[in-house]
Amino acid sequence: MQQVLFRIPVKDIADSLPDIPVFIGPLVLVLAIALGRWRHFPKLFFAISYVVVALLLLPSVLKWISFTDSIPIYGYGAMLFVAFVSCVLLAARLGLREGIDPRHIQDLAIWIFIFGIIGGRITFMIQDRNEDFSLGKFVKIWEGGLVFYGGAIGGAVGYFVAYFVSLRKYHISSWKMADVIAPCAALGLALGRVGCLLNGCCYGNVACADCPAVGFPLSAPPRYEMTRRGYQTDAGFTLDAKRPRTVGAVEPDSAADRAGLHPDDVILQVNDKEVATNRDIDDYLHGKYWPRGKNDLLLLIHPSDPQEKEKEILFSPTTIGLHPTQVYESVSMVLLAFLLLAYYPFKRHDGSLMVIFMLAYSVHRFLNEMLRTDTDPVSIFGIQTHMTLSQNISILVLIAGILLGIVVWTRPQPKGPECPAMAEGT
Repeated sequence: MQQVLFRIPVKDIADSLPDIPVFIGPLVLVLAIALGRWRHFPKLFFAISYVVVALLLLPSVLKWISFTDSIPIYGYGAMLFVAFVSCVLLAARLGLREGIDPRHIQDLAIWIFIFGIIGGRITFMIQDRNEDFSLGKFVKIWEGGLVFYGGAIGGAVGYFVAYFVSLRKYHISSWKMADVIAPCAALGLALGRVGCLLNGCCYGNVACADCPAVGFPLSAPPRYEMTRRGYQTDAGFTLDAKRPRTVGAVEPDSAADRAGLHPDDVILQVNDKEVATNRDIDDYLHGKYWPRGKNDLLLLIHPSDPQEKEKEILFSPTTIGLHPTQVYESVSMVLLAFLLLAYYPFKRHDGSLMVIFMLAYSVHRFLNEMLRTDTDPVSIFGIQTHMTLSQNISILVLIAGILLGIVVWTRPQPKGPECPAMAEGT
């Protein structure tokens, strides 16, 4: 699990590039546009000109953002981007089967994505009321914190807004569009949960000895929760309460043990930061100063053996084994996506794929929530349901799917083509 996939060394890149005055780029752009229109050059000339201008502006842009040494590329945000692109490509391909112009699919995708992000983020805020949510925190979606059901509600709102704003004039069938969206939603969930695994969110409870299990690194949320519950230590060792900075015990066969940390060792520095008390070490390890995406721990210690000199030890602690609920959902959604795509050519009722998706996902999500421990049970109108928010919504989605299925399989089917959008959109 890697919250930060890699870092772009913008400062090093900026220092290695030549100094080009910032006005050169816009000047070249103006000259290129004027020359191209005067001589009626083809579009390829303009495309090459834009690339050249971008390269000329690159040193100035990098120097402007080089107040930081590097820019982190987060795993969750990267998978969210991959999921969005993959879903748009798949939707465009499926839309052609239904006679829907890919341009309408692309326009609709922006509306659904924006409203879906807002809905998923708001639902996460409602679900995790203990979090500190400022506007700056709200927009940091690359750090995780999206609930699919909230995103689905937001996406539905986005769809209807897009429909009444632009799609209605093309007479695009919402039933057909629902069948296009269903496999894409399954694919997006499969890829999105990979981002959850990289980020360490949406994690499961402690796994039994014979169950598949996954351990998360220091920077992932499960480490804090498992430590808070007293299931484990932060980094595989405890401190002696009576002797400052002194290791009290080391968990056998832990990363700290394998790195050579022993009881009675005195910790002098943590990640090159000097520590004077046990409180300093606890504050640092438990996240007050812990850098996001940093998974290894560097300790400068004075060994308990008086014959040894001060030395550094580097290790990467992980949590106890937890149910890989993110993997379970990714696998389930891949299978569901294949089922929907295989059934697609044989469907006899528009909207049937969305019904199958709603039924299958609601059952899966209800069961998968039973293995998770990152969400607490909620009360509905003061009544304690002993179920999480997503489990309650799953029941509603299952009922809605059954009712929608009755409507889909009993409604008269159009005899002729229902969506002339391809002809009108060209």
